[in-house]
Amino acid sequence: MAQSYLQTCILDALEKAKGNQNKAQKIIALRAMEDPQLLQALAKPHLTGIVAHAVGRIAIQENAKKAGAYEDLPLTPVVQTTKKAQDDMAGFGIDLLKALGGPNVPKFGMEDASPRLGRKQASQQHVNALNLMANKSKSSRKK
Repeated sequence: MAQSYLQTCILDALEKAKGNQNKAQKIIALRAMEDPQLLQALAKPHLTGIVAHAVGRIAIQENAKKAGAYEDLPLTPVVQTTKKAQDDMAGFGIDLLKALGGPNVPKFGMEDASPRLGRKQASQQHVNALNLMANKSKSSRKK
């Protein structure tokens, strides 16, 4: 069976990247910007989701405009800050990155992988089950 254009491009990128998937992804992304056929092949399985997102986003914006949600907002934001406020905001981004990038901060999609706060004491039923297994293991070794 002949390979598809997408498979050929991906195999070529993997070969150029010497098997490194991250580098191959970058190669494919750069190539897709210049090659409409590759871009279409990549996007085809996700097209319905992309279209649904775009249509929904525009529909929500139009409904908000019709409802008058944007009437009282100025066209350009009016910002008046003092020197002290500017100094406080200067380090805000760095502080935020430090807070979000610490070693014990859960990563997106890995929230359950964060360290637990403490251990619960084992129930008596659990202790009994472990003792039963240990005793069975000892008795089977003696035979």
